[in-house]
Amino acid sequence: MKDKLTTNADAGQVSPPDAYTLLPAVLLDDEGYPTKEWLQYIKSYKPDKSLPLSTFVEMVLVGGWYMSNWGFKLHKKYKGKRKLELHTGGWSGNEETIAAIKSNMWLTHFQMRYVMWRTGGHYYFELSVG
Repeated sequence: MKDKLTTNADAGQVSPPDAYTLLPAVLLDDEGYPTKEWLQYIKSYKPDKSLPLSTFVEMVLVGGWYMSNWGFKLHKKYKGKRKLELHTGGWSGNEETIAAIKSNMWLTHFQMRYVMWRTGGHYYFELSVG
């Protein structure tokens, strides 16, 4: 038995939404906290052609990180990898974003890997680049 989404897609009525289409319009509220929609988006994000991982990190994640000018550092490519440092600054909103990232296997085990945490809210990731 086919599920509803497959049936609709097969009939040409509806295609599954892509990652870019699902991106919420507002990432942070007026006080700098992540919106519920943004946190849910991070938890369910799966890289695709509409929003590849590199674009997600460089253009979207940085916009959903409070104090990104201080706490978001994406290093240049070196030996096929880029290093991403996320520093929460003790901001609970950034800690919520980290929890959402850590709950998504696409952001911790595949092209982007969670490699280290240091006391004080310092999180380190590696991104594989082609």
